[in-house]
Amino acid sequence: MLTAVTRPEPEAPSSESRAWDPEKFGSRGFGLFEMERQASFFMTGGLIAAHSEDRQRESIWDSFQRREVYGTSGPRILLWFDLLNPPGTRGRSIPMGGEIAMDANPIFQVRAAGSFEQEPGCPDYAATALGPERLEHVCKNECYNPSATRRPITRIEVVRIRPQATPGEPIAPLIEDPWRSFECDGSLEGCAVTFEDPDHTRGGRDAVYYVRAIEAPTPGVNAGGVRCQDGNCTEVDLCGKSGADNCLADQEPKAWSSPIFLDWPRSLAVDAQASR
Repeated sequence: MLTAVTRPEPEAPSSESRAWDPEKFGSRGFGLFEMERQASFFMTGGLIAAHSEDRQRESIWDSFQRREVYGTSGPRILLWFDLLNPPGTRGRSIPMGGEIAMDANPIFQVRAAGSFEQEPGCPDYAATALGPERLEHVCKNECYNPSATRRPITRIEVVRIRPQATPGEPIAPLIEDPWRSFECDGSLEGCAVTFEDPDHTRGGRDAVYYVRAIEAPTPGVNAGGVRCQDGNCTEVDLCGKSGADNCLADQEPKAWSSPIFLDWPRSLAVDAQASR
């Protein structure tokens, strides 16, 4: 029912913004949310990042169209995920979001750099632009205020998903999360790993790969969830009930790449099916 109430009429994708019509859509769906439990999540949402040639609207839209985008849980983590040995590209790699058919074992590279440590308060230019009263009203005098030090990336995780070869094949073993995990050395300059999938030629089927870059733990708003008071969670300590409660708990900030889609060549797939 929530989907039926809140979903807007379908429209063709466009890089241009459109005026919001409250009469057409309104905010009825938000009245169905459990605001007491979810309010803190609305304050610290995730981010989407795009690998774009510049900051022009059309360039960012092109990044969306080719799926060269990734998401984070909030911090501005930097992430690259590339297929290094695609056939027929004359040595050019294929970035996240790409799709290609190949019958050789793929070699991937992941590079990640942590977000900047934040300084308290707001930078001078924010105070100059908005003034102290407006700054207090808009963000309680806490802004994006990066220092020169990046947070460490602790590990890189790789997820591999493959389709069923036959209708009755169990699905659970085909969703490998994580398939590989690489520990990083904690360098503030970031983390880079290169790896190969030796199963691709042996398996002879399509595969999807994506990666996660994980930062060192840090306190996050509502990271402790509803905070159950016993093992059965018959009573909860809701975040925000006390004015002195900052609702903080340790969590690992993450960045998730778009997938790279690897197709097994169709002619070889037909031959493999015929031989079974």
